[in-house]
Amino acid sequence: MSFLTPYLNGDASLAIGSLPLTLLIAALPHWYTIARAEVNKVQGGWANENPRSFVARLNAKAAAGKKLTDLEGTILRGQAAQQNGFEWWAVWAAAVILGTFAKVPQADMTRYTVIHVACRLVYNYLYVTTAKRSLSYLRTIVFQVSIYPAIAIFLKAATLLN
Repeated sequence: MSFLTPYLNGDASLAIGSLPLTLLIAALPHWYTIARAEVNKVQGGWANENPRSFVARLNAKAAAGKKLTDLEGTILRGQAAQQNGFEWWAVWAAAVILGTFAKVPQADMTRYTVIHVACRLVYNYLYVTTAKRSLSYLRTIVFQVSIYPAIAIFLKAATLLN
């Protein structure tokens, strides 16, 4: 784990190091749902030769008003969590790059990074495991909190670049 030493000693930017980490976090629900689909032979098992078609068939089933099994719902939520993670990654990357360029203080960047990464982990967990509408609002709140670090970095960078 010596590759972590520069980050732990404050010699390297934790924010920049979070970029590959947040890509990994975004992919985790995908890998989890692949394993669940394969082990439980949902639709005969994960169709890796055409994974988008696999997910589209589950979406079509739900859109047709057919009841999904709990596992099928979990798979769809996991795939949606992955998609959200990859969509949001670009915003986070832009914030990190701009914050680094503008020389936002390292302590601020580290604090925002920890908040962002923690929220993304909690968000993914809630997205995959929350099937009830009433509980889904907690996931929405966590997502809203996860937006805060990027916005804060953009605002600090704008102030520093003036």
